[in-house]
Amino acid sequence: METITPIYQAVLNELKPIEIFAAITSLLCVYLTVKNNIWNWFWGLIGSVLYGYIFFRISHIYANAGLQILYFVPMQFVGWYVWMKGNPEKNDALPISALTNRERIMWCALTVLLSVALYYGLSPLVSAFRLPPPQLSPMDCFTTGLSISAQFLQTYKKFENWVLWILADLIYTFYIFPQLKMPITTFLYAVFTILAITGAISWYRQMQNEVMHKQEAATTAG
Repeated sequence: METITPIYQAVLNELKPIEIFAAITSLLCVYLTVKNNIWNWFWGLIGSVLYGYIFFRISHIYANAGLQILYFVPMQFVGWYVWMKGNPEKNDALPISALTNRERIMWCALTVLLSVALYYGLSPLVSAFRLPPPQLSPMDCFTTGLSISAQFLQTYKKFENWVLWILADLIYTFYIFPQLKMPITTFLYAVFTILAITGAISWYRQMQNEVMHKQEAATTAG
């Protein structure tokens, strides 16, 4: 008990109200995404703005800060529009689909190239704007590259988005946020990892059901 108390107190000392609120809104976003619910984009917008501020002003992981503000924020509006576009009366009109093997190779290569470009492009920007030194720059850039690809694929309901999210979430959970002493966000991303696995299973089942329904409809029409 004597050992637990200092650890508990140390965790409490690291807690920040803005981090707690950002974690709650982000958790709602991922939960609703797993449920294939269009309101995930609303909560994703709020969480992206809050984490963009935290990563830039407090944690100094600039690639992830830019990811939140310059990419995730506008993508929430794009995602809402794309999900609604198929049928205004049905929020989940866009069907879930999978990439071809060729597209998978292309996205893997694109993600690696993007991560490398971020790593080598970040230092000149930090120096030019005289910002505090970046933290965990290699993993910061790699997880940013993974997240950019995952978010784009999620927007168009590609099943593989969950594979990228799982990889990124594992790195965030076991390396980046523990190193930055962000206990709430570390716990959040552990939950994200579980939800991403759940999402992958859920979307796979829905995708299989949609294929089955198309086959049945084609058989009936024939």
